[in-house]
Amino acid sequence: MPNKALSWTEGIICDMDKPPAALPVLQKRWDSTCRVLFGKEVGRLEEFGPWLSDMGERLVHRKSAVSGNDVTYAIRDYAEGSRWISFDEIDFTKKAAPLPAGIDGINNIGLIVSLLQGRFYYAGSAVLGNSQYVEKSSGITDCFYMLQTGKLTECKYIAYSVLGRLNEDGFGVNGNGESAMCVKCCETFRDRRCFELWQSRSCSDCYYSHNLDDCQECFFCFNAKNLRHAIGNVQLPKEKYYEVKKRLQTEMAEKLAREKRLPSLVEIAAKCPKPSAPRLSAPATPEKADKAVIEEAFAKTCNIVLGRRLQGSIDDYAEWLKRNIRRSETLKSAASGKPVRRFDYCEYFALPPGRLLTREEAREAGEKLKIGEKEAESLSLANAHESIGKIAFFCPEYRDGMNLNIIECATCGDSAHCYRSSPVVFSKYAGYCFWPRSSEHAFGCAALLSSEFNIRCFNSVKLARCFEVDFSRDCSGCYYCHNVENCTDCMLCFNAKNLRYAVGNVEVGRERFMEMKKRLLGLAGKELEETKGLHWGIYNIGAQTG
Repeated sequence: MPNKALSWTEGIICDMDKPPAALPVLQKRWDSTCRVLFGKEVGRLEEFGPWLSDMGERLVHRKSAVSGNDVTYAIRDYAEGSRWISFDEIDFTKKAAPLPAGIDGINNIGLIVSLLQGRFYYAGSAVLGNSQYVEKSSGITDCFYMLQTGKLTECKYIAYSVLGRLNEDGFGVNGNGESAMCVKCCETFRDRRCFELWQSRSCSDCYYSHNLDDCQECFFCFNAKNLRHAIGNVQLPKEKYYEVKKRLQTEMAEKLAREKRLPSLVEIAAKCPKPSAPRLSAPATPEKADKAVIEEAFAKTCNIVLGRRLQGSIDDYAEWLKRNIRRSETLKSAASGKPVRRFDYCEYFALPPGRLLTREEAREAGEKLKIGEKEAESLSLANAHESIGKIAFFCPEYRDGMNLNIIECATCGDSAHCYRSSPVVFSKYAGYCFWPRSSEHAFGCAALLSSEFNIRCFNSVKLARCFEVDFSRDCSGCYYCHNVENCTDCMLCFNAKNLRYAVGNVEVGRERFMEMKKRLLGLAGKELEETKGLHWGIYNIGAQTG
């Protein structure tokens, strides 16, 4: 019998006698990366799969309803009981069957959905653009040599990683951008040759550190800027630093080769003695909040997308808007008790809740808090927790660029008039969103790029005036659609391109479409105003009801 082993991603059996085509090349890149980071090679890449996969969102594997083959999903929200299909199994030229008789006159969303559910297949294993040697991955565009990856663009030599762009030689990374030779790092930007570096920017050769900017050659440093040859936030003479670094690298390599894993930064921090409140005096930057501007933007968007201004405040619809959006929470600063907000992405929820600081406090902590020089010189992986407890504080908040009227948003850059959303980047008029980028008038949306006037749209690019649309691009006026491209004025369409005035993938003409749209939106608007939510959404209309 072939040698079978349960994969670490979830529910798929890998045939170990037939290794992925990408693996031989990735093994060489893994060996090279380990020589740089740890001073030596540590073993076969596959042996480290469980450890490398435990940071970030795990992929999901299903069976295609068309072929029975394995299909990989980087989006986990699709309802159980749905039909699955691999992206390369979709025939975009196939003409859909005529609509069921009498569908035009039905005044029940659930009944309309049930009549069309046979047309709904959620697409996975999506490998797009100029990509090659991609295995067990999805949401991949213009990438090469990828294994067990999701939501990556313009990357090469990546394994067991999710979410990022323009990366090279990344293993077990989450939310990295323009970074290279990184292992077990999350939310890094323009970082090089790093291990267990968290939420940091423009750094190189840094290990077990958090919230660094423009730092080089650092171990166990926190909330600092412009450090060189530092351990525990204390800068050492170059010769002494490299002596300690070599000892730490040897310790890590031996443990990694023996146990196939190393403790994470937060695992080490969890072993530290309970922290006393650090003495910090940084005042919080006051935020000028004008929520009325956001309320008006929400009402305007509802009028454009749903044909009515919903009664009440945006907060009345919060539970509905937050559905399928990353969790968020507000905790207290370990220094002052002031509110600290964080969203559940890029391992922010893994940060120890008793060791959080506001962004102003973190800046001050990076300047003031250090371990002793002798402690730094004697630090080891085994005893680090005994020394770093007084500096190991974490910040899940940041501001970048110019921002205006940002209300209860943990992370943002160059954005305006955003409410309870994170990260918001180059965006304005957003509420209850996760990662609207270069978008405006977005409410209840996630991973929405370069779009405007959308409600509850997900994982899409260049949408306008859309509602409950997922995994789509270059569309306008679409409702309850999945994996559609260059479509205009469509409803309940799946896996289609270049449609206009279509329902259930059938082009019905403008007059018939507008009548059906008016009826569906009337039903949705009534349900929203009565219950402040909707039962049916793009993630559950594919679940078979019989």
